[in-house]
Parts: sequence; structure tokens; C-alpha cells
Amino acid sequence: MWLHMFFEVTLYKRLLGMISRYVLNRIAAEFERVHYAGKSPSCCGCVMRTTRDLSCACELSKYVLGTIPLETIHIFWQMLSFSDQGLSEPQVSIT
Repeated sequence: MWLHMFFEVTLYKRLLGMISRYVLNRIAAEFERVHYAGKSPSCCGCVMRTTRDLSCACELSKYVLGTIPLETIHIFWQMLSFSDQGLSEPQVSIT
């Protein structure tokens, strides 16, 4: 169990805090497909690459024993704001 958790932390360590949880979950789901698709684009289908510009299973197969680099994530998915600045509406008073 601890080896599996260590592996996941190592795999995603460059992405944590840099991309949204949504993208992390999509990558994790796609990484599960690595066992079936392997390195073959014909088996993979590359749906994540063509629809969301995220690494697909055949691309993620390169990182089975390493860490997924942040550079593999499109800049759109790296634009995060953890502050609520600008999200709160000004108070309106009706007199």
C-alpha cells in the first residue's frame, strides 16, 4: 500500500499545486489506461490529446517509472488562481 502511494506522489509531484484537481483527475484516469493502450497510438486513440490537449495514455506511458513534467500540460490548464480576489461582488444597497 505505501509503495503505491509513494508511486502516485512521485508521478504527480511536479503537477501538484500547479494544475487544477479536475486536470489531475483526468490525467489519473488516463494513466489507468496505460496498462491497456501502452505506447501504441492506434490502441490509445489519443482522445485526451485531441479534445483537451492533455497527455493521453500512450504519452503517459513514458512516465511509468518517473514524474510527469509540467511542460507536458498545456498552458491553458496551468492558469490557476487560488485567491478569491475579483470574485466577490460589491455590496449593493437599495434605498
